[in-house]
Amino acid sequence: MTSSVAIVTDSAASLPEALARQWGVRVVPLQVIVDGVDHAEGADITPAEVLRDLESGAVVTTSQPSPASFAEAYRHAALAGATDVVAVLLSGKLSGTVEAAAQAGREADIRVLVVDTQTVAMGTGFAAIAAASLARTGANAEAVADEARRVAASTVCVFTVDTLEFLRKGGRIGPAVAAAGKVLGVRPILEVAHGEVVLGGRARTTTRARDAIVRRASEAIAAMERPAVAILTLGAGDVADAAASALEAEHAHLALTVRAPLSAVLSAHSGPGTIAIVTVDLPAHVH
Repeated sequence: MTSSVAIVTDSAASLPEALARQWGVRVVPLQVIVDGVDHAEGADITPAEVLRDLESGAVVTTSQPSPASFAEAYRHAALAGATDVVAVLLSGKLSGTVEAAAQAGREADIRVLVVDTQTVAMGTGFAAIAAASLARTGANAEAVADEARRVAASTVCVFTVDTLEFLRKGGRIGPAVAAAGKVLGVRPILEVAHGEVVLGGRARTTTRARDAIVRRASEAIAAMERPAVAILTLGAGDVADAAASALEAEHAHLALTVRAPLSAVLSAHSGPGTIAIVTVDLPAHVH
C-alpha cells in the first residue's frame, strides 16, 4: 500500500543510506564545521573524514539543520503525494534539531508531527524505520508517530569512548560524567537515558569497557521480543565486527543487525575509538 504519511529523520540517526532508501525515509543533514567551514553531513563530509580531521587537530564543531532544510524535506514529501509528515528526530536535550523541525512544520503547507525520540543514533534510526513500516500499512499520522515513540522508548544505547574530551568540549555531558574522565586510567561506560548522556559505569581498560557495553546490550536483547541491534563505530572496525559476531551467536532471535559507521556529527562529539551499541524492540510489521 502506498503511504500518505512521509517519514523524515536527521543525519544523527546514523541510518545507513541503503536502509533509508529501502524504507523511503528522507534524511535531513546536520552540519559539521571544520576550522570554520560548514559541511552538510552525508553530502559534504563523511565519518572517515571527521576522523581524519580530529586526528590532525582540526577544530571540529557541529550545528543543527536550519528550518529551511526541514522545509525543503516537507515540500518534497508533499510533492510526492504525502498528506502528512512524521519527523523522527534525535533528543531535544542534545540538539536544537527538534525545534528547527517544529518551526518549519508550523509554516509548512503539509501537516507535520514532530517526534522527539529522547535518544540518538540508531535508536532514532530504528524508530524511523518502524514509523515508515507502519505508514505503509495505511495507518494515520498519529498512529505512526506513536509507533516511533514506542520503539524509541525501548532503546538501550550504550557506548564507550577513548576520551571524554570531545563530549566535554561539545557540552554533551554533565559534571558527574566529566568528573569520571578525570580519573587516571578509567574508561567510562556511557548510556543515553531520558535524552541525555549519563554514566553507566567505569572500567579500568578500553577492552573491559568495550566488553561491558557488549554485556549490557546482550542483557537488553534478552529481554526483547523482536530485538534489533546496531553496532556503530569511529575507527574501531575490528572491535565492532567482533561485537556483532558475539551478539549474533548468542541471540538467534535478532530481527535485524546493522553494522555502520557512527554519523559524522556524533563522531565529532565522541571522538576516535568510539564504539556504540544500540538495541530496540521492533514491532512485527518490520520485516
